[in-house]
Amino acid sequence: MTEEQGRNQRRYYRLPLASTVFIEIESPPPGALGPGKVLRCHTLEVSRRGLRVQLDQRVAVGAILQVGVDIPGEAEPFYLVGQVRWRMREQDRPGSWLAGFEILEAAGSDIAHWEAALQQINVPEEG
Repeated sequence: MTEEQGRNQRRYYRLPLASTVFIEIESPPPGALGPGKVLRCHTLEVSRRGLRVQLDQRVAVGAILQVGVDIPGEAEPFYLVGQVRWRMREQDRPGSWLAGFEILEAAGSDIAHWEAALQQINVPEEG
């Protein structure tokens, strides 16, 4: 599939938004307080139901992970649940990975607030 074909199959518009992301890649032991192993990374693009992130550690395709996204200008991070749909090594940065996350509907997540916030972001029109 070409990049153009992939773009034509997208359900939601992608915004080129750089933000800090925290991904819980390992849950805490039972009874432990606080988060498990958390990876800090950055978004390259976001959409209503997806993220493209740059990270320094490989994540497993198919994994369902807790994700916190800190969008500039928002008072609080958005807590979401995402499934890793694809990943690949970043060719021009050794040790760096790119991954695509599908944002899932999940009880207790901020998905409704996430979608509303993205609608408020001004995007320059193409043309």
